[in-house]
Amino acid sequence: MAETTAGIREQVPLAPFTSIRVGGTADALAICTSFGGVTEALAWAAGRDAPVAVVGKGSNLIVDDAGFRGLVIRLAGRLSSISVRGADTLWCGGGASLPRAVQRAAAAGLTGLEFGASIPGTAGGAVAMNAGAYASDLSQVLDWAVVCDASGPRKVGRDQLAMGYRTTSVTGDQVVAAVGFRLAPGDPATIAQTLDGFRAHRRSTQPQGVRTFGSVFTNPPGESSGRLIEAAGLKGFAIGGARVSPVHANFIEAAPGCSAADVIAVMDECRLTVRDAGGPVLHAEVRYLHPEWGIGPPPLQEIS
Repeated sequence: MAETTAGIREQVPLAPFTSIRVGGTADALAICTSFGGVTEALAWAAGRDAPVAVVGKGSNLIVDDAGFRGLVIRLAGRLSSISVRGADTLWCGGGASLPRAVQRAAAAGLTGLEFGASIPGTAGGAVAMNAGAYASDLSQVLDWAVVCDASGPRKVGRDQLAMGYRTTSVTGDQVVAAVGFRLAPGDPATIAQTLDGFRAHRRSTQPQGVRTFGSVFTNPPGESSGRLIEAAGLKGFAIGGARVSPVHANFIEAAPGCSAADVIAVMDECRLTVRDAGGPVLHAEVRYLHPEWGIGPPPLQEIS
């Protein structure tokens, strides 16, 4: 891998940066440890008219088999650290592991973030998509975020991020570099018991020890995508190296040699089969790194 004078590496394989381990190579990769570093990387990309993608734990991301013709940013150092500030604020760098942030909050006797133990991504990425679990999401505990673009960092409040169901106003040329969660004092034993329950539920209901990512589809109102896919008879359905998990039908597992195209084909089959069975059209929760324009919805078939 070559490295530019700006410390940006060129031609970097991206599959190792995702939990499902599929996809091609990025033209460039920047490891940023400060707000200034993030701003410089974004300015570098803007000066070359190159698209930008922020890749954290890669737990909800498919990378196209053709890779990415732009700059990938990863947050490290101080921007992956976690600390308790004052009586009720948990400060997290955007690259911090959200489950690790949950553990830090629990150790400090702070409650409100426990549901995040089941979200295997970074704090910044989870805020950017308003991730959630167990009928909770990050809009309920987020106080502020530091969002960087090519002009520099700015601190914004929760209300400025337009946080909806798995959506926010954060755009592809912005990076959530740090966040502040406003939590509440709680009983450490009760917090620990809640976390034990969430972990046990995850172990018993989600695939373990296989290459996968988080939930593939958002849940339709009043329904469960996993239940709909299972009812359509697709548990264990496979195309190439990708298959619907036999443990939880809203997960896709990848065998060695699996391609991004295999994953997309399985997603398409799930959507078409559920629709043909009289169910709703499912919408993707997982994100896709397109070769030319960055992170967005997966390239699924149009369904009327």
